Amino acid sequence: MQEIAVRNATDFEKFYERHWKNVYRLCFTYMNNKADAEDCTEDVFVKVLKSNLKFKDEIHERKWLTVVAANLCKDRLKSASRKNVSSLDEEDAPEVAAPEKEDYSDVLQAIQELPTKLKDVILMYYYEGYPTEDIGKLLKRPSSTVRNQLRDARNLLKEKLEKTIRR
Repeated sequence: MQEIAVRNATDFEKFYERHWKNVYRLCFTYMNNKADAEDCTEDVFVKVLKSNLKFKDEIHERKWLTVVAANLCKDRLKSASRKNVSSLDEEDAPEVAAPEKEDYSDVLQAIQELPTKLKDVILMYYYEGYPTEDIGKLLKRPSSTVRNQLRDARNLLKEKLEKTIRR
């Protein structure tokens, strides 16, 4: 197993290029606006610069960044200064890789309105591509709980989106 370390500017630049889009997308889904998502993304990478991190592989890098970014965003959202911030500004939304550039703003908005514990599993499963077992380890929950939370989140999303379609 080859260890990956971020020791100098070149290492950091490669690390940043590999991961910034995923970190930004995750931060945006929590923060609901471009400026806050950019700030959180920057803070995640500042943590990398300040630490002498060594990763087992790129998967380990991605898992670490996902947990750090999610925790940082949750902490910011808990702060008093964030309590009355408006919701998603559609022109700030990150691009979603999709054929024909379909409009997924309703889906993104519905995900952002989920309770945090359900939003976490949806983002990690669908946006980051983690299997339920890995999500369980990262969130310190049994994988069966993660699967149940995914089911609950899907049901809530279905209800919300059906109401949106009826309008």
